[in-house]
Amino acid sequence: MNIKRIYFSTPFKVSELLVFFGLAPYFTGIYLEGWKKIIPLIFIAVFFFILLFRFTNFNHAIFFRFDPVYFRKSLPRLISITFLMIFFTGWVFPDLFFEYPVEESQKYLITFFLYPIASVVPQEFIYRVYFFERYRNLLPSKYLLMFANAIIFGLTHLIYDNWVAPIATFLASWIFIFNYFKSESFLNVCLEHSFYGFVMFTVGLGHFFK
Repeated sequence: MNIKRIYFSTPFKVSELLVFFGLAPYFTGIYLEGWKKIIPLIFIAVFFFILLFRFTNFNHAIFFRFDPVYFRKSLPRLISITFLMIFFTGWVFPDLFFEYPVEESQKYLITFFLYPIASVVPQEFIYRVYFFERYRNLLPSKYLLMFANAIIFGLTHLIYDNWVAPIATFLASWIFIFNYFKSESFLNVCLEHSFYGFVMFTVGLGHFFK
């Protein structure tokens, strides 16, 4: 039995996509609560990391490359979206506005340090690096694949059982997707994702991701 041939076959890819991007989040939302919801994310990231390095000739440089030019070009977007999140939270969810850092400062500090490592890194590896490397030949168009990625990333966040998380992550995924393709840097996209996460938890929107 040729395991590598099976791994690269279309039926196996589709099955893998359904299991890890569909069933896994579904059961995570049902059976796990709070911070425990990131446990399957970490295990899947490790599993995919092993598969990627075992069966593909993936360009490992993407993990170490940093594009300072693209980062500087991203600064106006970072500032604009920060003000947008501040305005949106204060207007739509005034009861949550800066609630987390003020009322739960200890948890906020823990989140500040753990969020990039435990959440952002595995998410960006799974949904950007692995997804686009693994499934790039499943759809005839690059933009269809990007749209599928955004939809799947948003739907995955239904595990938080509210409407804000999936909509916010669907919209944010487009930023991360274009960052990944433009910079060709895992580090660039992780930094931007982490920054928005920090703002989100600071202004109060992190309430919808607990």
